[in-house]
Amino acid sequence: MGRLVDAALRFPGLVLAFALGLLGVGLYCYTQLDVEAYPNPVAPMIEVITQPQGLSAEEVERYVTIPLENGLAGMLDLEHVRSQSLFGLSDVKCYFDWNPSYVEAQQRVINRLQFIQLPSGVQPQLSPWNAIGEIYRYVLRGPGYSLAELKTAQDWILERQFRQVPGIVDVVGFGGETRQVHVDVDPFRLKGHGLTLQQLATAIGNANQNVGDVADVADGAAPRLGIVGKDLEPDVVQGIVLMRYGGDSLKTLQGVHEKVEQVRKYHLLPPGMTLEPYYDRERLVHLTTHTVIENLLIGMILVTLVLWVFLGQARAAALAAVNIPLALLAAFCGMIATGTPANLISLGAVDFGIIIDSTVIMVENIYRHLGGAGSGAVRERVRAAAAEIGPPMLFSVLIITVAFFPLFTLTGVAGVIFSPMAHTYAFSIGGAVLLSVTLTPVLAARLLKVDPEAHGAEGAHEAEHAHDNAFLRWLDRTYRPLFAFSLRRPVVALLIALAPVVAAGALLRFIGSEFMPKLEEGNFWIRATLPLSISLEQSAKYVGRMRRILLGCPPEGTCDMGHRGLPEVRTVVSQLGRPDDGTDPSGFQNIELFAPLELPSSWRRGVTKDGLTAQLSRDLRETFPGVDFNFSQYIADNVEEAMSGVKGENTVKVVGPDLRLNEQKAAEIARVLQAVRGVEDLGVFRTLGQPDVRIVPDREAVGRYGLNVGDVMSLVQAAIGGSAVTQVYEGEKHFDLVVRWAEPYRKNLQAIRQILVPTADGAQVPLGQMARITEAEGPSLVYREDQRRYAPVKFSVRGRDLGSTVAEAQARVEQEVHLPYDTHVEWAGEADQLREAAQRLRVIIPVTLLIIAFLVYSAVGTMKDTLLVLLSIPAACAGGVFALLATRTHLSISAAMGFISIFGIAVQDAIIVVSYAQKMWREGRSLEEGARLAAQRGLRPALMTASVALIGLLPAALSRGIGSETQKPLAIVVIGGMLVLALLPRLLQPPLLLLLHRGMQQRSLNGGTAEWPKPSGAS
Repeated sequence: MGRLVDAALRFPGLVLAFALGLLGVGLYCYTQLDVEAYPNPVAPMIEVITQPQGLSAEEVERYVTIPLENGLAGMLDLEHVRSQSLFGLSDVKCYFDWNPSYVEAQQRVINRLQFIQLPSGVQPQLSPWNAIGEIYRYVLRGPGYSLAELKTAQDWILERQFRQVPGIVDVVGFGGETRQVHVDVDPFRLKGHGLTLQQLATAIGNANQNVGDVADVADGAAPRLGIVGKDLEPDVVQGIVLMRYGGDSLKTLQGVHEKVEQVRKYHLLPPGMTLEPYYDRERLVHLTTHTVIENLLIGMILVTLVLWVFLGQARAAALAAVNIPLALLAAFCGMIATGTPANLISLGAVDFGIIIDSTVIMVENIYRHLGGAGSGAVRERVRAAAAEIGPPMLFSVLIITVAFFPLFTLTGVAGVIFSPMAHTYAFSIGGAVLLSVTLTPVLAARLLKVDPEAHGAEGAHEAEHAHDNAFLRWLDRTYRPLFAFSLRRPVVALLIALAPVVAAGALLRFIGSEFMPKLEEGNFWIRATLPLSISLEQSAKYVGRMRRILLGCPPEGTCDMGHRGLPEVRTVVSQLGRPDDGTDPSGFQNIELFAPLELPSSWRRGVTKDGLTAQLSRDLRETFPGVDFNFSQYIADNVEEAMSGVKGENTVKVVGPDLRLNEQKAAEIARVLQAVRGVEDLGVFRTLGQPDVRIVPDREAVGRYGLNVGDVMSLVQAAIGGSAVTQVYEGEKHFDLVVRWAEPYRKNLQAIRQILVPTADGAQVPLGQMARITEAEGPSLVYREDQRRYAPVKFSVRGRDLGSTVAEAQARVEQEVHLPYDTHVEWAGEADQLREAAQRLRVIIPVTLLIIAFLVYSAVGTMKDTLLVLLSIPAACAGGVFALLATRTHLSISAAMGFISIFGIAVQDAIIVVSYAQKMWREGRSLEEGARLAAQRGLRPALMTASVALIGLLPAALSRGIGSETQKPLAIVVIGGMLVLALLPRLLQPPLLLLLHRGMQQRSLNGGTAEWPKPSGAS
């Protein structure tokens, strides 16, 4: 390091050119960053959608889902296969680990699909959906246009336009009516012409024939699978724009905005039809980015002010502060070079105080040498200061970097979320260290001057501190009695210093745990689950009242949107059922309500999101007793569903072969969870109770008529559900032409029994003579995971920490719910992620501490001094524990990163003091004097580094902006730790230096031989 400083001082022009180059390249890299609000925590997940018309949930499971699961099993890097089977829809999700790219995983699924045999006419398709892909939502309006015309414009104009945007993979149309041409056949007129339904369908399919003699032909719509409503409008057409997996959201959204403008400019929509966006991911990205930048700028200014207070000279403070933006630009360069994602967590948790630790230590020592501690010209003093502080500073920075080793080793969800933060820290700290030994000495030699007054002071201590400002003199006067007391009564001082550590250890069990704080998105995503047997029309009556409650409107009558009871809610959009493409598998019992919120700064005084959640939850449950509601957020809901396979924050899965037994045990578990404090939004996803019409062919009767079962079921499907035999073209648009029995001949069981089935000899026999036709209850949906059925119970946690809530819930379920031999329970969701991350950290953190201990030993050279340095870690951690308790903050992975951060700072502080003490003793000072002078000399750099680390994160700890939640636990822990570091080590280090080295030979005042080891790198 000394050679590097010498080289920098010999070639200052080269160093300044390097700094200017870093400035330019760093700014360019900043413009190239793919900034996202939150990281995507979901590994590649490939979804296979299959829509076998007319099949019940169990039939879909038997004929479609199970063959798909069997065919897709065993793929390389495949972790889980989860599926949902419901009426006319099979949804199979293949979950891979992080090894393959999304495209590689997708290709593996495609390769398997071509070898899987499914019923005739059933074709699986890959869904483009991914957990954070929904970046833009809008509704399509047009006075005088029907829902079918709006949906046609959505499907044939907007969808095709948005798919042209780079980064967009698909556009999902939801709501409205999908146009079809219906051929409603009269079976008796058809029989009178000697034709069968199959013959008619074949004739129409070959060429559109004149079929008016046997059927009625009219424009119609496909059976509606869902309805979208907005505010007070009960039925609208919605579009959802999907970004491809791993896409750059800001660049993609820029393309979407340009395409919207192009649609308007060139009048691509019919006259009077307009596109009205109501959700744009860009807003969230800008809000979270604004929070990060605001906190960083304020932190940078505050750190500069702290440096000025400690150094008492604007030039010296500016000299240290100039490395802050340059270190951040170095981080941007590293992020671009390695592809590290930039998001709220990777950038927002960066503490400038920790980053420029090396610079602060270097500037402080240079500043001291320019006073009474040095001699010679400015350049020689700068070189001497750098040589003196270089080895301990290098080891300290290395230890701070190693402290982040657990972040690099995290895998799975925790690794995706927090590893980028470790990379950002590593890049910025590396840049800061390089700048501190190159740019800082060069600028110091040019901008700072020797203080001549310091050389006139009497005494070494007085000469060294002669140019201190009033604040530093006050600190010296304040801490000197503390040092004297700790050396005079070392045992008492140790007991006082260790008491908070012991107290913190005892209080640690009162701190709750969670995986990570809730990432605020500024919206509500509320899910309502109605009874299974409900129809689309009945659900639609409820959903309008739900929207009115969220808007703050009266249950009935008119509502003035400008004077609502809840002005904090910007708009409310409801989704009932599912879209036509099957990408959101759900039935008419499922209602989803999306409510974007205004910025908190515009809310009424005293209104909080927690308060709104409680109010809306109470109002909805009172208005709709018996309906299960679940409160989440837009992106969070998608991520939770993608990771667990169930629409809920946390899930208990009762896994077993018997659907009815699974549901019974799920209901028992739900009753147990009701008694657990903190459990909210509790509900069982009931799957049984769906009314079905079951048609079971009699194989003997079918055989007597010369038919097979497949022929009979194909006819039934065509007659009741309809069969698209061809398409009708209008310019570039085309619509399905569906042939089916007219409604009077398929509306009830009696009519279905009379469906005529043509036999081999030309006769036509009623279906009732060759099949048993009954009404029965069956499952509306079948959940499966890894080829096993399960019944899910979903719940959220509010008002209590996740860790203790789930631990109590698991204990109660295990004790009170007794399961059969072939049935078991699995827990999934955020609690599972917390458990996995905690297990890994329990192994990695001790290994990291061992590495830190080795580095400390290399720096200080003795086991005794190594022990002294390591004892500073629990002292600093005590402050973090007290801070979490005082702010009622749970211990999360984010808070754990705060503790890891203060590991390095605490060790650095102690190494500097120990290095000074060893130097004093080698120079011949007595044991007590060396300890006292080391404590005094190490006071300013220790307090400076602690103060800048504390102040640098103070804006993040106090911020209330969107996205600040992830930064707060880390900031709170660091601030608490730094406050304690300002006091406890001052009591701890001097007496430990005395007690640990009393038996070691010292140099006496009249000469002798010292036996102090020369630590690695010491000069």
